[in-house]
Amino acid sequence: MSTPSKPSDETLKTEQTSELTEACVDDASLAAYSEMIRKVARAMASNQVDPVLPYLGTQYEPKHVEMFVDGNFDKRIDVLLRLMPFVNEDEDFADLEEDAVEFCEVAAVSAYDGSSEECDAFLAWLEESRELTPEQRDTVEIQRCRYRIEQKARTERPAHVRFQELVSLAPQLFEELDENPELQLMVNPVTLWSELKSNKYLAAEAVAPVPVLHYADDREVRTGMFEPAGVTLLKQLLLLTPCTFSSWSAVTDADPEELRQFLAHLIQLRLVAIH
Repeated sequence: MSTPSKPSDETLKTEQTSELTEACVDDASLAAYSEMIRKVARAMASNQVDPVLPYLGTQYEPKHVEMFVDGNFDKRIDVLLRLMPFVNEDEDFADLEEDAVEFCEVAAVSAYDGSSEECDAFLAWLEESRELTPEQRDTVEIQRCRYRIEQKARTERPAHVRFQELVSLAPQLFEELDENPELQLMVNPVTLWSELKSNKYLAAEAVAPVPVLHYADDREVRTGMFEPAGVTLLKQLLLLTPCTFSSWSAVTDADPEELRQFLAHLIQLRLVAIH
């Protein structure tokens, strides 16, 4: 019985070279294919048809690409307008649909952008490309803060859900503060301060600029406005939370009874829970 001959060094080198050549060809093909996909994606994201045509399969015609691009373009505009109702329904933005069309024509969709990121980009484009009035800028700021609150509620969902459970019980527990001074005050964890620079959304006697607080209330986003003294008290509570009422009272100059009334107001706004 003959013993199988051992492959020569030359044979091994030839086989290894062949494998490397195949690997290089595969890598080159993959790189070319990836570049083609990126090129087509960029073109379609920019509403361009011609750059896609060289890569069309034989069963497709240019009209198919045009239909796809036009359909996505219209959907993009619809989504923009639908997801920014605060701006879209504002009479100061009567030409918003035309603005959205222009934005979609000049700004490609970024890969993996969500709807709120797309709307954020549109708001930034409005601020940069249009001479907005202070009133319009306040509307844009409120809409932008609403996106921020929605995002924060998603990323901090456990804390958000827990607070919403507790805040419903706050009115009853508020009545027990004297009997149980160890009860803890907890400020809504999904909040964001901003500043309004016109009187569009302010009381007639208010003097802009005015700080306002945006916050999550279950599935809604609300905006609260406070007197300067109230802003100070709330910011002090935000630094302490969770804390007892007496701990909060100790760091303020407010009369305890007035502070209780302010706390009742915060509970009514669903900004503070008690547990």
